[in-house]
Amino acid sequence: MRESGIRSLWALCALGALPLACAANEGSVDRKVNADPKGEVLISNVSGTIDVRGWDRNEIQVTGQLDEDVERVDVETSGGRTVIKVILPRGGHDGGDAMLEVQVPSGSSVEVSAVSADVSSKGVTGTQRLKSVSGEITAEVSGDDSEVRSVSGDITVHGNGKPGSLRVSSVSGSLDLTNGAGKLDVVTVSGDARVHMGDSSEINARTTSGEFELHARLLKDARVSVEGVSGDLTLDLGNSAGLALEIESFSGDISGCLADGKVEQVSKYGPGTRLNSRTGDGSARVRAKTLSGDIEICDR
Repeated sequence: MRESGIRSLWALCALGALPLACAANEGSVDRKVNADPKGEVLISNVSGTIDVRGWDRNEIQVTGQLDEDVERVDVETSGGRTVIKVILPRGGHDGGDAMLEVQVPSGSSVEVSAVSADVSSKGVTGTQRLKSVSGEITAEVSGDDSEVRSVSGDITVHGNGKPGSLRVSSVSGSLDLTNGAGKLDVVTVSGDARVHMGDSSEINARTTSGEFELHARLLKDARVSVEGVSGDLTLDLGNSAGLALEIESFSGDISGCLADGKVEQVSKYGPGTRLNSRTGDGSARVRAKTLSGDIEICDR
């Protein structure tokens, strides 16, 4: 059953318009357990939604609606670790939709695994590892050493501006990261990526055919490495101390305010352009390389 259809049915049930249909199709979950304020929370769901919210209670509450193909939702806690799992009937070929809202202590470490379920999180300050195959992921990330991964779903990540480390990867979905800081690793294949970073010490990015756009403030001695194949790269990098640039494209162009008059041919007999340049003390090192994409580089 499609999400819109499920929601319409719930609305009719609330009005008492379809009592027989509701009795036959609607299920729900409402569980609450005590939890460690900095414990682990593991959540898995095949289809539907997973909405994680941090709160100031040492409890975990799981609520939601289940369609007829969902058997139950298990909530088990032991030793500071809570596992929340959507259970489908044995032998079932199609996943039923489970629309879950999970409220956790804000300092929890959260791990979410989904297949076609959309994932969202807000208010969690601990480490997060959010993974979905075809669902979209929207997350506020605060904890260090967090990770967000999707195969075909779009990813939107908002950081809180505090230094941390984050790994983000997407195959065909787009990626939008804002207000991050610290260390970042990004991998995309065909999806476009737009990254806006605050004070950054290390940024590594690899893309195949998607366009990659990076805006960042680099700390002294920061390191940036960006590699692409056929997608264009746009780098807008600020650093008051200075930048050391190593930029190269095999068949694309290099342009931008830092490239004016400094781009040269790799070889007088073959293709390829490069830019080796330095501003200020060159303490922040920037390397960018692409096969056939263009590279535009500027400082703020």
